[in-house]
Amino acid sequence: MNLNDYFDPIDFNFEFDDNYNLKEILYSSFSFHTSENKIRNIENFNIAIIGIVNDHIKQKENSVKGLLKIREHLYSLTSFNKQIKIYDLGNLKRGNSVNDHSIGLRDVLIELLTLNIIPIIIGSSEDIIYPNYLAYQKLEKKINLVSIDSKIRVYENREKEFKSALWKIMVENNDSLLFFSNIGYQSHFVNSRLLKFISDQFHFSYRLGYIRSKIKEVEPIFRDADIIGLNISSVRQSDAFGQQDPSPNGYYGEEICQLARYAGLSTKLTSFGIYDYNSATDINSQTANLIAQIIWYFIDGFINRTVEYPYESERDYKKFIVNLDNIKQELIFYKSEKTNRWWVEVPAIKSDSSKYILISCTYEDYVEAGNGDIPERWLKTFQKIN
Repeated sequence: MNLNDYFDPIDFNFEFDDNYNLKEILYSSFSFHTSENKIRNIENFNIAIIGIVNDHIKQKENSVKGLLKIREHLYSLTSFNKQIKIYDLGNLKRGNSVNDHSIGLRDVLIELLTLNIIPIIIGSSEDIIYPNYLAYQKLEKKINLVSIDSKIRVYENREKEFKSALWKIMVENNDSLLFFSNIGYQSHFVNSRLLKFISDQFHFSYRLGYIRSKIKEVEPIFRDADIIGLNISSVRQSDAFGQQDPSPNGYYGEEICQLARYAGLSTKLTSFGIYDYNSATDINSQTANLIAQIIWYFIDGFINRTVEYPYESERDYKKFIVNLDNIKQELIFYKSEKTNRWWVEVPAIKSDSSKYILISCTYEDYVEAGNGDIPERWLKTFQKIN
């Protein structure tokens, strides 16, 4: 695949302040697709940046300028002590139709995933997550999908013949989806019928208040995720003016950056998206600056990844066995001696190839089991796979 056929080059005209030492900012870790420097030799890169321009005629120019602002802020952030290779591929070219554009993005993502390059996709619409999902489906992979959003956008509008990306993934084309998790929905945006649907499908949803009070609970969810989509509308409007669907409530800027770092730490995660950026309402480029910092914290997490899997080296883990009399089941937990992270076994009764699968969990899940209660993540996983 020639990626130059899929991307418009960056209009590279950034001028950094004299106070910047170019070797000490993230700019030094990037390779750029410009009109003078075509895309080539990306095989050894770790991360690729992809910009998605709003295809609405009136918003296209603002969208291009907004993506440039994000890049300008991102490149000027401090560099890392560890080596990281990042390729900014530019902005995806528009296809002749919405479907052409979706297929183009899908094919690009297949190429990057095959090369073990993590794409960071920045765009104005959450619909982007659907071609992201289709890339994994084309590669015949079952995936866990996480959405960081104040809403759970599973809906269709028959009058306008519109279906949301999550509707297509969770209702119409869900054969490649294992688990879906929403992180940070707000109760006044999500009705009980939708929450019941999520639960009945053995998926997960977590209220904003719960996540903010127990933000470390997110780490094991992200640890098992393949795709994470971050809707910038999950951030309160006062911290991010440039969003499509603003609300006075939501995550604080520092909280969303912490979530981004957890995402980067996940060794299973292979694509990350930031959606619903609206440059037209971005006062003082505050949201562009925040998105740049979100990406920085994701990269920081990526650099500090620790590959762990209890089945591969049991000597580095402590094993705990809890008997649950009410279901006549033995729960086997593992705790890493290096990072204090936890896992639990789930029996795959219907599987011919394996007796157990291992899922990430928390110390609180272990305590809950010790008190005689079944941890929710264990129960839903057991129900889903059996």
